[in-house]
Amino acid sequence: MRTIYTFLLLLLFVQPIIAKTSLNVTFTHDGLTVNARIQIPDGSGPHPVIIIGPGSGANDKDGTIPMVGGNVACLYPGLLNNTLTPYKDLSEALSDSGYAVLTYDKIEFTHPTTTISFYRIWMPIKSAIAYLKTRNDVDTNQIILIGHSESSGTIPYIARTEPGVKALISLAGPRRPIDSILPYQMVYIAQTCGGDVNMAIAQGQQIQQYCADVRNGNYNSSTPPMFGVSAAVWDNYFDVMDSVAINYNLAAKSTLFIGLGDDFNVPVATELTRFQAEVTIPADFYTIPGLNHYMTTATVPTVAEVVTDTIVHWLRGRIYPASVTSRESGGVFNISNQDNLITVNSAKATIKSIHVTDMSGRLIRNSECMDRSCRIDMSDAAPAMYILNITTTAGSKAVKVALQ
Repeated sequence: MRTIYTFLLLLLFVQPIIAKTSLNVTFTHDGLTVNARIQIPDGSGPHPVIIIGPGSGANDKDGTIPMVGGNVACLYPGLLNNTLTPYKDLSEALSDSGYAVLTYDKIEFTHPTTTISFYRIWMPIKSAIAYLKTRNDVDTNQIILIGHSESSGTIPYIARTEPGVKALISLAGPRRPIDSILPYQMVYIAQTCGGDVNMAIAQGQQIQQYCADVRNGNYNSSTPPMFGVSAAVWDNYFDVMDSVAINYNLAAKSTLFIGLGDDFNVPVATELTRFQAEVTIPADFYTIPGLNHYMTTATVPTVAEVVTDTIVHWLRGRIYPASVTSRESGGVFNISNQDNLITVNSAKATIKSIHVTDMSGRLIRNSECMDRSCRIDMSDAAPAMYILNITTTAGSKAVKVALQ
Protein backbone atom coordinates (compact mmCIF):
# COMPACT_ATOMS: atom_id res chain seq x y z
CA MET A 1 0.00 0.00 0.00
CA ARG A 2 1.38 3.38 -0.98
CA THR A 3 1.89 5.66 2.02
CA ILE A 4 1.53 9.44 1.84
CA TYR A 5 3.31 11.49 4.47
CA THR A 6 2.76 15.10 5.50
CA PHE A 7 5.76 16.78 7.03
CA LEU A 8 6.97 20.11 8.39
CA LEU A 9 10.42 21.40 7.58
CA LEU A 10 11.13 24.03 10.20
CA LEU A 11 13.64 26.83 9.89
CA LEU A 12 13.47 26.96 13.68
CA PHE A 13 15.95 24.06 13.53
CA VAL A 14 18.97 25.37 11.69
CA GLN A 15 21.40 22.87 10.23
CA PRO A 16 24.95 24.25 10.01
CA ILE A 17 26.67 24.15 6.62
CA ILE A 18 29.27 21.42 6.81
CA ALA A 19 32.76 21.85 5.38
CA LYS A 20 33.67 19.34 2.70
CA THR A 21 36.43 18.07 0.47
CA SER A 22 35.86 17.89 -3.29
CA LEU A 23 37.87 15.24 -5.15
CA ASN A 24 38.13 14.49 -8.87
CA VAL A 25 38.18 10.70 -9.20
CA THR A 26 37.76 8.06 -11.88
CA PHE A 27 36.18 4.63 -12.05
CA THR A 28 35.95 2.03 -14.80
CA HIS A 29 32.70 1.06 -16.48
CA ASP A 30 32.53 -1.60 -19.17
CA GLY A 31 36.22 -1.14 -19.90
CA LEU A 32 36.03 2.65 -20.20
CA THR A 33 37.28 5.34 -17.82
CA VAL A 34 34.57 7.49 -16.23
CA ASN A 35 35.51 10.90 -14.85
CA ALA A 36 33.69 11.72 -11.63
CA ARG A 37 33.71 13.99 -8.59
CA ILE A 38 33.00 13.00 -5.02
CA GLN A 39 32.34 15.51 -2.27
CA ILE A 40 33.05 14.26 1.24
CA PRO A 41 31.77 16.19 4.28
CA ASP A 42 34.25 16.89 7.04
CA GLY A 43 33.73 15.10 10.31
CA SER A 44 33.67 11.52 11.40
CA GLY A 45 32.43 9.08 8.80
CA PRO A 46 31.71 6.90 7.09
CA HIS A 47 29.08 9.09 5.46
CA PRO A 48 25.85 8.07 3.74
CA VAL A 49 26.49 8.56 0.05
CA ILE A 50 24.34 9.88 -2.78
CA ILE A 51 24.89 9.09 -6.46
CA ILE A 52 23.23 11.53 -8.85
CA GLY A 53 22.16 9.77 -12.04
CA PRO A 54 21.99 12.22 -14.99
CA GLY A 55 19.29 12.68 -17.58
CA SER A 56 19.49 11.99 -21.30
CA GLY A 57 22.20 13.46 -23.48
CA ALA A 58 25.97 13.78 -23.27
CA ASN A 59 26.04 15.41 -19.84
CA ASP A 60 29.16 16.19 -17.86
CA LYS A 61 29.33 15.71 -14.10
CA ASP A 62 27.85 19.17 -13.50
CA GLY A 63 24.99 18.70 -15.95
CA THR A 64 26.25 21.80 -17.79
CA ILE A 65 23.64 23.33 -20.10
CA PRO A 66 24.45 26.55 -22.02
CA MET A 67 21.11 28.32 -22.40
CA VAL A 68 21.56 29.65 -25.93
CA GLY A 69 19.73 29.36 -29.23
CA GLY A 70 16.30 30.05 -30.64
CA ASN A 71 14.36 27.43 -28.72
CA VAL A 72 15.90 28.62 -25.44
CA ALA A 73 14.85 32.19 -26.22
CA CYS A 74 11.33 30.88 -26.78
CA LEU A 75 11.04 28.33 -23.98
CA TYR A 76 13.29 29.85 -21.27
CA PRO A 77 13.59 33.59 -22.04
CA GLY A 78 14.46 34.47 -18.45
CA LEU A 79 17.44 32.08 -18.51
CA LEU A 80 18.79 33.02 -21.94
CA ASN A 81 22.61 33.25 -22.12
CA ASN A 82 23.08 31.71 -18.69
CA THR A 83 24.76 28.38 -18.06
CA LEU A 84 22.95 25.88 -15.85
CA THR A 85 24.85 23.34 -13.73
CA PRO A 86 22.04 21.46 -11.97
CA TYR A 87 24.06 18.42 -10.81
CA LYS A 88 26.80 20.64 -9.39
CA ASP A 89 24.16 22.71 -7.55
CA LEU A 90 22.53 19.58 -6.15
CA SER A 91 25.87 18.10 -5.15
CA GLU A 92 26.97 21.25 -3.33
CA ALA A 93 23.75 21.57 -1.36
CA LEU A 94 23.48 17.91 -0.45
CA SER A 95 27.11 17.63 0.66
CA ASP A 96 26.68 20.84 2.68
CA SER A 97 23.93 18.95 4.50
CA GLY A 98 26.21 16.07 5.53
CA TYR A 99 25.97 13.54 2.69
CA ALA A 100 28.81 12.39 0.49
CA VAL A 101 27.81 12.96 -3.15
CA LEU A 102 29.14 11.42 -6.38
CA THR A 103 28.47 12.87 -9.83
CA TYR A 104 30.01 11.64 -13.08
CA ASP A 105 30.52 12.45 -16.75
CA LYS A 106 28.33 10.32 -18.96
CA ILE A 107 30.06 7.78 -21.19
CA GLU A 108 28.96 9.54 -24.39
CA PHE A 109 30.42 12.82 -23.08
CA THR A 110 33.90 11.39 -22.50
CA HIS A 111 33.81 8.71 -25.24
CA PRO A 112 31.58 10.13 -28.00
CA THR A 113 32.55 7.49 -30.58
CA THR A 114 32.17 4.44 -28.34
CA THR A 115 30.05 1.48 -29.36
CA ILE A 116 26.61 1.85 -27.79
CA SER A 117 25.08 -0.90 -25.68
CA PHE A 118 22.40 -0.59 -23.05
CA TYR A 119 24.74 -1.61 -20.25
CA ARG A 120 27.53 0.72 -21.39
CA ILE A 121 25.44 3.88 -21.78
CA TRP A 122 22.71 3.49 -19.17
CA MET A 123 24.27 1.45 -16.35
CA PRO A 124 27.35 3.40 -15.10
CA ILE A 125 25.75 3.73 -11.66
CA LYS A 126 26.45 0.03 -11.09
CA SER A 127 30.17 0.67 -11.59
CA ALA A 128 29.95 3.82 -9.46
CA ILE A 129 28.61 1.68 -6.61
CA ALA A 130 31.48 -0.77 -7.10
CA TYR A 131 33.93 2.13 -6.94
CA LEU A 132 32.39 3.47 -3.72
CA LYS A 133 32.94 0.07 -2.11
CA THR A 134 36.69 0.72 -2.40
CA ARG A 135 36.46 3.81 -0.16
CA ASN A 136 36.41 3.75 3.63
CA ASP A 137 34.98 7.28 4.07
CA VAL A 138 31.51 6.42 2.75
CA ASP A 139 28.93 4.01 4.10
CA THR A 140 28.09 1.61 1.28
CA ASN A 141 25.25 0.20 3.34
CA GLN A 142 23.63 3.65 3.16
CA ILE A 143 23.54 4.47 -0.57
CA ILE A 144 20.95 6.85 -1.97
CA LEU A 145 20.31 6.96 -5.72
CA ILE A 146 18.89 10.14 -7.22
CA GLY A 147 17.70 9.74 -10.79
CA HIS A 148 17.06 12.92 -12.75
CA SER A 149 14.82 12.60 -15.78
CA GLU A 150 15.81 9.48 -17.75
CA SER A 151 17.90 8.04 -14.88
CA SER A 152 14.80 7.82 -12.73
CA GLY A 153 13.93 4.79 -14.86
CA THR A 154 17.28 3.06 -14.33
CA ILE A 155 17.84 3.58 -10.58
CA PRO A 156 15.15 1.11 -9.42
CA TYR A 157 16.41 -1.51 -11.89
CA ILE A 158 19.93 -1.13 -10.47
CA ALA A 159 18.68 -1.06 -6.88
CA ARG A 160 17.02 -4.46 -7.33
CA THR A 161 20.44 -6.14 -7.18
CA GLU A 162 22.27 -3.69 -4.89
CA PRO A 163 21.40 -4.36 -1.23
CA GLY A 164 23.41 -1.34 -0.06
CA VAL A 165 20.92 1.02 -1.72
CA LYS A 166 18.57 2.27 1.00
CA ALA A 167 16.59 5.02 -0.75
CA LEU A 168 15.58 6.13 -4.24
CA ILE A 169 14.63 9.63 -5.36
CA SER A 170 13.06 10.31 -8.75
CA LEU A 171 13.52 13.93 -9.90
CA ALA A 172 11.35 14.94 -12.87
CA GLY A 173 11.14 11.29 -13.88
CA PRO A 174 9.04 10.14 -16.85
CA ARG A 175 5.92 8.16 -16.05
CA ARG A 176 5.25 6.98 -19.60
CA PRO A 177 7.42 5.49 -22.37
CA ILE A 178 9.91 7.56 -24.34
CA ASP A 179 7.96 7.16 -27.59
CA SER A 180 5.01 9.04 -26.10
CA ILE A 181 7.15 11.68 -24.35
CA LEU A 182 9.30 12.62 -27.36
CA PRO A 183 6.38 13.21 -29.77
CA TYR A 184 4.66 15.33 -27.12
CA GLN A 185 7.82 17.42 -26.62
CA MET A 186 8.27 17.90 -30.38
CA VAL A 187 4.71 19.12 -30.88
CA TYR A 188 4.87 21.33 -27.78
CA ILE A 189 8.05 23.03 -28.98
CA ALA A 190 6.65 23.51 -32.48
CA GLN A 191 3.43 25.00 -31.12
CA THR A 192 5.18 27.22 -28.58
CA CYS A 193 8.04 28.43 -30.76
CA GLY A 194 6.30 28.86 -34.11
CA GLY A 195 7.59 25.69 -35.72
CA ASP A 196 5.98 23.35 -38.24
CA VAL A 197 3.42 21.53 -36.12
CA ASN A 198 2.39 19.12 -38.88
CA MET A 199 6.01 18.10 -39.42
CA ALA A 200 6.43 17.60 -35.66
CA ILE A 201 3.34 15.39 -35.59
CA ALA A 202 4.64 13.33 -38.54
CA GLN A 203 8.07 12.90 -36.95
CA GLY A 204 6.45 11.86 -33.69
CA GLN A 205 4.39 9.24 -35.51
CA GLN A 206 7.56 7.89 -37.14
CA ILE A 207 9.18 7.53 -33.71
CA GLN A 208 6.12 5.73 -32.36
CA GLN A 209 6.03 3.33 -35.33
CA TYR A 210 9.76 2.57 -35.02
CA CYS A 211 9.40 1.83 -31.31
CA ALA A 212 6.30 -0.30 -31.87
CA ASP A 213 8.19 -2.37 -34.44
CA VAL A 214 11.09 -2.86 -32.02
CA ARG A 215 8.80 -3.93 -29.19
CA ASN A 216 7.11 -6.42 -31.51
CA GLY A 217 10.44 -7.82 -32.67
CA ASN A 218 9.98 -6.49 -36.20
CA TYR A 219 13.60 -5.53 -36.79
CA ASN A 220 16.87 -7.07 -37.95
CA SER A 221 20.52 -6.13 -38.39
CA SER A 222 19.68 -3.91 -41.36
CA THR A 223 17.09 -1.86 -39.47
CA PRO A 224 18.44 1.70 -39.30
CA PRO A 225 19.30 3.18 -35.89
CA MET A 226 17.16 5.81 -34.18
CA PHE A 227 19.14 8.73 -32.71
CA GLY A 228 22.32 6.75 -33.34
CA VAL A 229 21.13 3.78 -31.28
CA SER A 230 20.49 0.41 -32.90
CA ALA A 231 17.14 -1.32 -32.78
CA ALA A 232 18.61 -4.17 -30.70
CA VAL A 233 19.81 -1.70 -28.05
CA TRP A 234 16.43 0.03 -28.05
CA ASP A 235 14.87 -3.39 -27.44
CA ASN A 236 17.03 -3.77 -24.31
CA TYR A 237 16.16 -0.20 -23.31
CA PHE A 238 12.42 -0.81 -23.55
CA ASP A 239 12.69 -4.02 -21.51
CA VAL A 240 13.93 -1.92 -18.57
CA MET A 241 12.42 1.51 -19.05
CA ASP A 242 8.88 0.43 -19.95
CA SER A 243 8.72 -1.36 -16.59
CA VAL A 244 9.61 1.62 -14.40
CA ALA A 245 6.79 1.18 -11.84
CA ILE A 246 7.41 -2.57 -11.71
CA ASN A 247 11.10 -1.98 -11.03
CA TYR A 248 10.33 0.43 -8.19
CA ASN A 249 8.04 -2.18 -6.68
CA LEU A 250 10.62 -4.96 -7.04
CA ALA A 251 13.39 -2.77 -5.61
CA ALA A 252 11.22 -2.21 -2.52
CA LYS A 253 13.26 0.76 -1.23
CA SER A 254 12.13 3.95 0.49
CA THR A 255 11.17 6.09 -2.49
CA LEU A 256 10.43 9.76 -3.14
CA PHE A 257 8.96 11.01 -6.42
CA ILE A 258 9.38 14.74 -7.09
CA GLY A 259 7.53 16.39 -9.95
CA LEU A 260 8.20 19.96 -11.09
CA GLY A 261 5.25 22.22 -11.83
CA ASP A 262 6.61 24.05 -14.89
CA ASP A 263 8.30 21.03 -16.47
CA PHE A 264 7.13 20.76 -20.08
CA ASN A 265 9.62 17.93 -20.77
CA VAL A 266 7.87 15.66 -18.26
CA PRO A 267 4.56 17.31 -17.32
CA VAL A 268 4.00 16.56 -13.68
CA ALA A 269 0.36 15.57 -14.01
CA THR A 270 0.95 13.21 -16.93
CA GLU A 271 -0.58 9.87 -16.00
CA LEU A 272 0.20 10.60 -12.34
CA THR A 273 -2.93 8.87 -11.06
CA ARG A 274 -2.16 5.74 -13.09
CA PHE A 275 1.49 5.75 -12.02
CA GLN A 276 0.61 6.20 -8.33
CA ALA A 277 -1.74 3.24 -8.58
CA GLU A 278 0.98 1.10 -10.19
CA VAL A 279 3.56 1.94 -7.49
CA THR A 280 2.40 -0.39 -4.73
CA ILE A 281 5.33 0.06 -2.31
CA PRO A 282 5.24 2.82 0.34
CA ALA A 283 6.30 5.93 -1.57
CA ASP A 284 5.93 9.69 -1.34
CA PHE A 285 4.83 11.91 -4.22
CA TYR A 286 5.51 15.64 -4.13
CA THR A 287 5.03 18.43 -6.64
CA ILE A 288 7.10 21.60 -6.47
CA PRO A 289 5.42 24.44 -8.37
CA GLY A 290 7.19 27.04 -10.43
CA LEU A 291 10.22 24.95 -11.45
CA ASN A 292 11.29 23.69 -14.86
CA HIS A 293 12.90 20.38 -15.85
CA TYR A 294 16.31 21.62 -14.71
CA MET A 295 15.00 22.44 -11.21
CA THR A 296 15.31 26.22 -11.60
CA THR A 297 12.75 29.00 -11.69
CA ALA A 298 12.02 30.90 -14.88
CA THR A 299 14.62 33.57 -14.08
CA VAL A 300 17.21 32.21 -11.60
CA PRO A 301 19.79 29.84 -13.17
CA THR A 302 20.54 27.79 -10.06
CA VAL A 303 18.68 24.82 -8.62
CA ALA A 304 15.95 26.14 -6.36
CA GLU A 305 16.59 25.75 -2.66
CA VAL A 306 13.19 24.11 -2.20
CA VAL A 307 14.40 21.07 -4.17
CA THR A 308 17.29 20.31 -1.82
CA ASP A 309 15.23 21.32 1.21
CA THR A 310 12.68 18.69 0.25
CA ILE A 311 15.27 16.00 -0.45
CA VAL A 312 17.26 16.62 2.74
CA HIS A 313 14.22 16.69 4.97
CA TRP A 314 12.83 13.51 3.44
CA LEU A 315 16.18 11.75 3.78
CA ARG A 316 16.62 12.79 7.40
CA GLY A 317 13.52 10.84 8.25
CA ARG A 318 15.30 7.78 6.88
CA ILE A 319 19.08 8.24 6.62
CA TYR A 320 20.53 10.90 8.88
CA PRO A 321 24.01 12.19 7.90
CA ALA A 322 26.90 11.10 10.09
CA SER A 323 28.45 14.58 10.17
CA VAL A 324 25.55 16.39 11.81
CA THR A 325 25.68 15.87 15.55
CA SER A 326 23.61 18.72 16.95
CA ARG A 327 20.82 21.17 16.16
CA GLU A 328 20.18 24.76 17.15
CA SER A 329 16.66 25.39 18.35
CA GLY A 330 14.89 28.72 18.32
CA GLY A 331 12.84 27.45 21.24
CA VAL A 332 9.87 29.67 20.35
CA PHE A 333 7.17 27.68 18.61
CA ASN A 334 5.48 24.31 18.79
CA ILE A 335 3.90 23.47 15.45
CA SER A 336 1.64 20.53 14.73
CA ASN A 337 -0.14 19.35 11.62
CA GLN A 338 -3.29 17.26 11.62
CA ASP A 339 -4.74 16.57 8.19
CA ASN A 340 -3.18 19.82 6.92
CA LEU A 341 -4.78 21.84 9.72
CA ILE A 342 -1.66 23.55 11.07
CA THR A 343 -1.57 24.74 14.67
CA VAL A 344 1.12 27.17 15.82
CA ASN A 345 1.65 27.59 19.56
CA SER A 346 3.99 30.21 21.00
CA ALA A 347 5.43 29.76 24.50
CA LYS A 348 7.08 33.18 24.74
CA ALA A 349 5.07 35.70 22.74
CA THR A 350 1.67 36.52 21.29
CA ILE A 351 1.20 35.53 17.65
CA LYS A 352 0.02 38.57 15.74
CA SER A 353 -0.38 37.07 12.27
CA ILE A 354 0.58 34.20 9.98
CA HIS A 355 1.00 34.77 6.26
CA VAL A 356 1.35 31.66 4.10
CA THR A 357 3.14 32.05 0.77
CA ASP A 358 4.21 29.61 -1.89
CA MET A 359 7.89 29.34 -2.80
CA SER A 360 7.55 32.12 -5.40
CA GLY A 361 6.26 34.52 -2.73
CA ARG A 362 2.60 34.46 -3.77
CA LEU A 363 0.26 34.92 -0.78
CA ILE A 364 -1.84 31.80 -0.15
CA ARG A 365 -3.35 32.43 3.31
CA ASN A 366 -3.46 35.42 5.64
CA SER A 367 -4.54 34.98 9.27
CA GLU A 368 -4.66 37.63 11.98
CA CYS A 369 -4.47 36.02 15.40
CA MET A 370 -3.37 38.00 18.52
CA ASP A 371 -3.20 34.86 20.63
CA ARG A 372 -0.64 32.33 21.84
CA SER A 373 -2.22 29.72 19.58
CA CYS A 374 -3.22 30.14 15.95
CA ARG A 375 -4.58 27.74 13.33
CA ILE A 376 -4.25 27.75 9.56
CA ASP A 377 -6.48 25.48 7.47
CA MET A 378 -4.45 24.21 4.49
CA SER A 379 -6.68 21.24 3.75
CA ASP A 380 -7.53 22.52 0.27
CA ALA A 381 -3.99 23.59 -0.60
CA ALA A 382 -2.17 21.86 -3.44
CA PRO A 383 0.61 19.43 -2.38
CA ALA A 384 3.76 21.55 -2.35
CA MET A 385 6.25 23.39 -0.17
CA TYR A 386 5.00 26.58 1.51
CA ILE A 387 6.40 29.18 3.90
CA LEU A 388 4.66 30.25 7.11
CA ASN A 389 5.68 33.82 7.89
CA ILE A 390 4.88 34.11 11.60
CA THR A 391 4.86 37.55 13.24
CA THR A 392 4.77 37.77 17.04
CA THR A 393 5.14 40.50 19.63
CA ALA A 394 8.75 39.32 20.02
CA GLY A 395 9.72 39.23 16.33
CA SER A 396 9.23 37.08 13.23
CA LYS A 397 10.11 33.58 12.07
CA ALA A 398 9.90 31.79 8.72
CA VAL A 399 8.85 28.17 8.72
CA LYS A 400 8.92 25.92 5.66
CA VAL A 401 5.98 23.54 5.38
CA ALA A 402 5.64 20.69 2.88
CA LEU A 403 2.09 19.41 2.43
CA GLN A 404 0.88 16.26 0.70
